[in-house]
Amino acid sequence: MLRLEQKEESVKRKVEQERLGIVSYTNVAPLHYRLEPWEKCSFVKGVPTQLNQALLDGEIDLTLISSIEFLRHRDRLKALPDFSIATLGPVYSVMLFHWEPWEKLSGKRIALTTDSATSVELLKVLLRATGIEADFVPMKPDLEVMLESCDAALLIGDKALQEAVAKRKLGNRQPLVSDLGEKWYDLTRLPFTFAVWASLKDNPPSELLVAKLRAAREVGLGHLADVAKLDAEKLGLSEGIVQQYLANFRYYLELPDKDGLYTFAQKAIPDFKAEELEFWDL
Repeated sequence: MLRLEQKEESVKRKVEQERLGIVSYTNVAPLHYRLEPWEKCSFVKGVPTQLNQALLDGEIDLTLISSIEFLRHRDRLKALPDFSIATLGPVYSVMLFHWEPWEKLSGKRIALTTDSATSVELLKVLLRATGIEADFVPMKPDLEVMLESCDAALLIGDKALQEAVAKRKLGNRQPLVSDLGEKWYDLTRLPFTFAVWASLKDNPPSELLVAKLRAAREVGLGHLADVAKLDAEKLGLSEGIVQQYLANFRYYLELPDKDGLYTFAQKAIPDFKAEELEFWDL
């Protein structure tokens, strides 16, 4: 009886208003360019870890969720069939900054950003694949602070992109930089899918919401230079660099992106079975 009441409440809220989680990173900007809240949909903005938890707690109805959280909670979540944040090769914004070469990171302390779940797991998969065991320290994403106490630091999103472009010296030393998207491609020759749009299985997104998201993506990709211009100003980077960065992403969850997602799942989750992942039939 309680389950039925919860479902009825979910349907009632759906009719009244949906809550859409918006990741506040440049790489997703083309997906919601010119998309504004409307009478039956409000926006909730945050970093991936915040929105991942908000979705699982039922505080939002649909969001770009980190792929590792989609995999871990595959019993509760269902994804849109044609949306992704993926790259084939370098991603430019999921970067490990390190003092020693990659192959010498065994036994070293690695600071992990607290903003991401997928990138952290991807790093662990890549290190295991090369026989490296390290100590991990969760930290707020501040490269200078991270590298003061650790031998390497994982950054994601806009901060990673800015630091990679700036190539700052820290304490008169130049850290080495490894792009985890490129490392994944070297290992698998597949795209890496960082995120998918997902909702709880008992709370499907409305047709209107999905239609608006698809339309916003078309507008965003059709005006990529304009999207890049807006975010270049925020990031303090050139429009050309930001446009090239955005053009590198794969936003449609095509078959190679799914293959990359399944391969990541097999490497990160020992008991994973491909048939356990569900996608909305829209």
